[in-house]
Amino acid sequence: MFSNSNWIKPRVLALVWALALLGIAGVFGYQCTTTGALPIETNILALLPDNQQDKVAQQAFDNIANTMSDKVVFVVSQTQGDSKKLIEAVDQFNEELVALPMFDSVTATISPEQQQAWGKFYFPARAQLLTAQQTQQLEHAPEQQIQKVLHALYNPFSGVTGGELENDPFLLFRDYLSGLTQSSGNVQVENGYLIAKHDDKEYVVITADLSGSSYQLSLQQQLPQLLSLESKVSKTFSVDIQHTGVIFYAAHGTESAKGEISTIGLGSLIGIIVLVFLVYRSTLPLALALLSISTGLACAYVLTIALFGSIHLFSLVFGASLIGVSIDYAFHFLTDRLHAGKKWNSVVGIQQLFPAITLGLITSLIGYLGMLIAPFPGLQQLSLFSAIGLTAAYFTVVCWYPVLASKPNQYNQIPMQRALSQWLLVWQQPLIRLVLPLSLLIAASFGVYMAKYDDDIRQLQALPHALQQQEREIKAITGVGGSQQLLLVRDSSEEGLLQKLETISIKLDKRSDFGGYQSISRYVPSQKRQQENYQLVKHLYQQQSEYYQSVIQQKTALDFSQQYQPLTIDGFLASPISDTVGFLWLGKIDGVFASVITFNQEVNSTELQAFAADNHITYLNKAEEISRLFADYRHRITELLLFAYAAIFLLLLPRYKMKQAFLIVLPPFIAGCAGLAVTVLTGVPLNLFNLLALMLILGIGIDYTLFFAEQNKQSDDSHKESTLLAISLSALTTILSFGLLALSETQAIHSFGITVLTGIIVAWLLAPLSQQNKESKGHIHTLSEKRDAS
Repeated sequence: MFSNSNWIKPRVLALVWALALLGIAGVFGYQCTTTGALPIETNILALLPDNQQDKVAQQAFDNIANTMSDKVVFVVSQTQGDSKKLIEAVDQFNEELVALPMFDSVTATISPEQQQAWGKFYFPARAQLLTAQQTQQLEHAPEQQIQKVLHALYNPFSGVTGGELENDPFLLFRDYLSGLTQSSGNVQVENGYLIAKHDDKEYVVITADLSGSSYQLSLQQQLPQLLSLESKVSKTFSVDIQHTGVIFYAAHGTESAKGEISTIGLGSLIGIIVLVFLVYRSTLPLALALLSISTGLACAYVLTIALFGSIHLFSLVFGASLIGVSIDYAFHFLTDRLHAGKKWNSVVGIQQLFPAITLGLITSLIGYLGMLIAPFPGLQQLSLFSAIGLTAAYFTVVCWYPVLASKPNQYNQIPMQRALSQWLLVWQQPLIRLVLPLSLLIAASFGVYMAKYDDDIRQLQALPHALQQQEREIKAITGVGGSQQLLLVRDSSEEGLLQKLETISIKLDKRSDFGGYQSISRYVPSQKRQQENYQLVKHLYQQQSEYYQSVIQQKTALDFSQQYQPLTIDGFLASPISDTVGFLWLGKIDGVFASVITFNQEVNSTELQAFAADNHITYLNKAEEISRLFADYRHRITELLLFAYAAIFLLLLPRYKMKQAFLIVLPPFIAGCAGLAVTVLTGVPLNLFNLLALMLILGIGIDYTLFFAEQNKQSDDSHKESTLLAISLSALTTILSFGLLALSETQAIHSFGITVLTGIIVAWLLAPLSQQNKESKGHIHTLSEKRDAS
């Protein structure tokens, strides 16, 4: 590729690479003009795969996510028992909430029109609407309904009017409407306000719909204004305000990720600057090191967005760790330049490095690109981000460094050269070469054997205790809590689906351990059920009319003149009263009608799955489904790792032969096992991300051993000291990056950091194993000895 006789070739390569980067810069410019903002994705669900095998299930998940994720619930309570001041606080808070651009709508009161909307919608079909209790009573003891009417008439607080009694003599309709509101938990409408009473305390509930997604940065940035408003109202009216909603968790995750990006990126950058300047004592190596890093990260950022349309913060957090990987190529070039002194020839230097850094890139790409098989958009992004960044850093070193660093380094003394030489001498001792790797492997194998795995996806997000506590309290106050558990019911027809939902509801009503639930059949009975109800009500009028007249002392005979007016699902969905529950109806998907049943609280997963199986319906839980996928792909990535080691070993065989290829692959394998073992010892369960850490350890560890293996092909042993120095610098920068990752609040990232941190230390420790054992020489010449001899 390079030739001393043709000096212009490096300049041609430099120009070609510059043109390529100009093209990438053009892509970035186009992205800026079309998107107008940085397309950074923060929605954790975007990391997860769609359910391609079951489109109905995916639609169910989407409906729930779209409905629930963009809502915010506030609960306002009095601290001194002053109801008047509580209402004043709610009115003021509502007025200022409406003025915030982050909310599309705010509901603090229910107008008389809104309260009457339910009655207006159902009243024409009142003869077809009965609760399960009413149906049972009319079938077995219809006369008891007359006693209920009598009781209501003599109850001064019942609110029965002459008009109501004329249109609904048996007061069936009011009981039906009352039954519909039972799913609202402890919340009742009083004087137009949503009031909840809990532990002898009164609370007012306010709901709000965001003007966009909870994961939009522009909305999250308005939260400080909201919190300031809450504080002001609380102090002014002496009330407590609690809140819950996905946006609060999303904002915490965003801020946490940004903080970790800043810590990881800035910390690594500062560490690299200090290390490079201390070793090379020159600004040029520092500039070159930063050039390859920034080029790799910039190319990865632009091309990842070009391929995916956006980039997730998850990819950026892990992508920041590229600093500790891509700098490896720069360190070897710069250290060889330092070692050569005044004899430095940049073309010869890159020629000597080219086999090692090329094989290093290829072996790393085998590991990274292998993650593309996982159907997780987040892992696919991370895979491409890493591969693109490493490749760009590689081409920057190969194409630009020979031109930019053609002159010798002014400072040409290898730091700590005697210590480096002594460490290499240690690795010439057969006992060390056998006992140390074997001991580490045995100890690590024991740790791996004791490992426990936890694939719960909720490890991906650190949930702050304060927000969780507020959410629990609001669930207790309102009596309604969100559950991710769903029952998916399907049928070939709309009517068949409603009938099936009704059957399921009857069985759910008998399961007190399941708690409250929401089903669309509660709001729109099947035509079969409506017909049956209509006949029951008609029979009630015909059979109980005389008894009714005698008990109620009504002179006019009852006349059943109500016409059958069927309620339809389309009519219900077109009405504003469906706003809160319409998402339960999925409609027709791939020729099948489907609907979901949701639960007001978390239900025992095993019991609910058994219930679903017994009734031939589908149990859905997004978190549990993805956790199962995590476990599945953890196994697949384990297989991929074994394949990667085998592929790398076969790739190395032609150049290094059997024994040497084995010694190149063995250190990163032991390092990976050690990383898992230490993570286990810290008490952190292993998961998919620890396996991804092994991919990283493989890619970096192979780089370390490859450079030592390449030195075996050179007659000058003094290059091994510069190789060890470059590897040590690379390991230190990687440790800086992943050592900081181990401090993450998110358990998955924390355990990832521990695994990589330990693995890199062990990979560095065992890297000299791949150098040949030259006992016949008796020792390794240091640079100073060679110079003295010359």
